[in-house]
Amino acid sequence: VNKQLGIIDNKTKATAAKLAAVSTAAATAVAGAAAAVVGYSVKVGASFEKAMSEVQAISGASGESLENLTEKAKEMGRTTAFSASEAAEAMKYMAMAGWKEQDIISGISGVMNLAAASGESLGSVSDIVTDAMTAFKMSSEQAEHFADVLAATSSSANTNVEMLGMSFKQSAALAGTMGYSIEDVSLALGLMANAGIKGETAGMAIKNSIANMASPTKSMAAVMDQLNLSLTDSNGNMKDFRTVLTEVRKGFSGLSKDEQAAAAATLFGKEAMAGMLSIVGASDADFNKLADAIDNSSGSAKKMADVMLDNLSGQFTMLKSVTEGIGISIYDKFKRPLTDALKSVTKNFEGLAKSLESGALSGGLDTLAKTISDALV
Repeated sequence: VNKQLGIIDNKTKATAAKLAAVSTAAATAVAGAAAAVVGYSVKVGASFEKAMSEVQAISGASGESLENLTEKAKEMGRTTAFSASEAAEAMKYMAMAGWKEQDIISGISGVMNLAAASGESLGSVSDIVTDAMTAFKMSSEQAEHFADVLAATSSSANTNVEMLGMSFKQSAALAGTMGYSIEDVSLALGLMANAGIKGETAGMAIKNSIANMASPTKSMAAVMDQLNLSLTDSNGNMKDFRTVLTEVRKGFSGLSKDEQAAAAATLFGKEAMAGMLSIVGASDADFNKLADAIDNSSGSAKKMADVMLDNLSGQFTMLKSVTEGIGISIYDKFKRPLTDALKSVTKNFEGLAKSLESGALSGGLDTLAKTISDALV
């Protein structure tokens, strides 16, 4: 019996030792995982905090306003293809354009949907939207509509958001001054793009054509009279740009190809004539198809963004954004004690430097010990 009890006792000790080893390994793994989570949280959280500080510095937001912007950026990180830090970057560009707290909060969803739909960088799209909307005198509440128009244009014509942005740099200021809409200018740019005229070239064509028709020379005025063209109606009111385009198409349709080229060169100028002739040469079916797509563009950016994410790669992107959001939430719990600890460490290192400079080695070592202790905590 004693022998059997001894065997059992040895087995129990062996089992206990194995369990202890397993427990130690498990504890080590958990500790490592916890350290990794905290390390990741500090990294993404500090990066997000820095990005929001840039937004604060540019926009002047503080207190409740900054908190509202911060919460909106976090929301965008949870619900879109972009992270909270990327949302903060978009906010920075909006602030640079002079947008304030409520403008940014109202407009950021449209910007992010357009960026996701186009596959282009959030910062670049934000810059395009804010600049062009300012030129067209559109309010921040219209950002989603603006994004929908650009999404519909880029998906229905041979162009993309980046090239449309390049076109707007040349044409938006004058078009906006004339009171022309983003829909009508996008229609013209889309028709030009279908003929291979894109980017700044298309924008210059629109700008020069409008400028020439607004203040024509004698030879230009003669062509306008011949083709019954004008920018104003009989009462002196400005016509919308689509009406102008329709009348240009109608007026040029009665000319031969050679006559069209000559009239376009005189009226629009040699640099702009190719772009305007591409609008003249577009079929009625193509003109109406693109116009219908733009006029019925509501929700286009969001729909395109959803399609872009409806795949494995898109879901990994969403997972990354959600993961960063979790990291930021964890960081929010740690940042105060971490900040206080770093301040203490910095203060002690300053004391160490002074002690070493004065030759008080003993005091310096005491300070170093305190510094290490604070760092470990």
